[in-house]
Amino acid sequence: WRAGGIDSAHLSRIGVASSPRAQPAREPSVRQMATLKAEQAAAAPAPSSAPSSSAPSAGPRPVSELAPAALRRPRCTPLDGDPACLSLLSLNLLAPAFVRPIDTRTGEVQPYAAFEWAEPADEVLDWEARRPRLLALLQESKADVVCLQEVQFERQGDSFGLPAWLALDGYAAKIPGQSHLENMAERNKRVLENEVAIGCAVLYRTDRLEALPDDGISNTNTLVPVCVRGLPSSPLATLEPTVVFSVHLDAQSEEKRVEQFTKCLGIIRACGSREAIFAGDMNTECWDGSCLTAFLAKQAEPSEDAIIRECAAALRLSSSEGGDDDDEKAAPAVEVPLDGVPTAEQLAAWRALWARAAGSALAQRVALTRVLTGPTRAAFEHGQTSGPCATWRLDHIFYSARTLELRSLWETLEADPEGAAAGLPNRISQSRRFRAVAAPEPLIWTLPSDHHPVAATFRPSPAPRLDAAAEEALMALLAALEGAQEAARSELQADLEAKAPLPAPAPEAEQATDGKKKKGGKEKPSPEMIAHIQETRKRTREQKEVHLQARQSFVEVLGELDLDALERSMNLSTWLESGTRSLP
Repeated sequence: WRAGGIDSAHLSRIGVASSPRAQPAREPSVRQMATLKAEQAAAAPAPSSAPSSSAPSAGPRPVSELAPAALRRPRCTPLDGDPACLSLLSLNLLAPAFVRPIDTRTGEVQPYAAFEWAEPADEVLDWEARRPRLLALLQESKADVVCLQEVQFERQGDSFGLPAWLALDGYAAKIPGQSHLENMAERNKRVLENEVAIGCAVLYRTDRLEALPDDGISNTNTLVPVCVRGLPSSPLATLEPTVVFSVHLDAQSEEKRVEQFTKCLGIIRACGSREAIFAGDMNTECWDGSCLTAFLAKQAEPSEDAIIRECAAALRLSSSEGGDDDDEKAAPAVEVPLDGVPTAEQLAAWRALWARAAGSALAQRVALTRVLTGPTRAAFEHGQTSGPCATWRLDHIFYSARTLELRSLWETLEADPEGAAAGLPNRISQSRRFRAVAAPEPLIWTLPSDHHPVAATFRPSPAPRLDAAAEEALMALLAALEGAQEAARSELQADLEAKAPLPAPAPEAEQATDGKKKKGGKEKPSPEMIAHIQETRKRTREQKEVHLQARQSFVEVLGELDLDALERSMNLSTWLESGTRSLP
């Protein structure tokens, strides 16, 4: 049985007769891998908290690993070159309300919103100057899916809606829920004296994609998902249900970013899928050692130096950066050691967070790969007051490589040293005037946001699955296990009934004063019956525990395709818990 790897000893333990056919060797199961990663992280030696001249430092920033040159395209190259490919663009728009506002809590403009390099402001920062360029970029990309962050929604009667300028022809939109938008507007009114709702959105082409129902899934301001599949009549017909997220992860807390991503994994599974694309402003560079990279498939345990570097960077950021969270919800201040090296306790917490993220991805069976994009943010270094600007890679695309093959991606700031040095947003220079150029020469644009867009195309393919014979064999073993457990329950029931003591004779009803018989009260069971009831409960409870362990043992050795087959036929969680099959 190709789906097997279950030897005769294992079948005997779970109460199923084994087949004489030899079973092939298997890779570690999902649960075994999750347990192994958690144990490895917990067992990693913690460095001494005592100062040491040889203690590793946070070290320099790593160098970005870029995708092969054959896959990279100049930014703003139209993405519709291959109709059989799914194309995606992601961009943080830089909401106009977040450009140099006065924060009522401090009476000043927050450093992250000052954009000192962006002058003259009427050409670089003014919304009426930036919006037409943003719109042109989105329209000319011809992307199937557009993931946006910092969309400034418009009040439309009693609710918020997509601004009119983003109502692109041929696209449908998914936006945050109204309660989340109202809360955001109230917050901005209190903090910025500007009652506007700002959040993420997903636009998708309706001539190539259809959205599937997602009842009960909440779209927040920072996480907006839509489950799409290719229209049967389109070149994307092979695209199976895939959950696309526009994300804007927390700017200060790695723990919050992990929580947000973990929530997304649950949404993917709630949509009945394992395929996904995450795109957006993730507010982390995703270097080795970052806890967000633990969500990636085949991610090796990070080195000690990487753990120290990323933990130290996160602590410095959370202690020194002003965010746009309200004070009541702000994370408590953290102590950053003077030597820049986190304490043993801080490193242990970081390792635990990394292990939690890795375990979540494995437990939910969502395998993600990162598109190797470069830097997307250019600004003054912290404390710097003049150029050139530094760069960071904060915007990313994660995708399910088992059903999506990366075919191309846009270059980022590594291909535009002039723009990177000037900072983002930047204005049109005389030498790089905004214009449309006929193919094959790529379009030349300036950057009207503080983030560089990221974009990629993917060739979709159906998810692998068991062949018919292997699936039939799997279901036969499942039925055998269920049959064995049902027989054991019947045997226990019969044995308990055979050992039940005879009921005591009912007492005669007492005679009332009016000559009628009184109703007999509830008699206390005999000592023999009480002992039998206790024994029945004990043996039933023990059998349920044995059966639960047998079902878990059955599932633990299964591979990905085996588990996919089971999940197509039933709700696996319910079956594991109760042994009862229900619809998926």
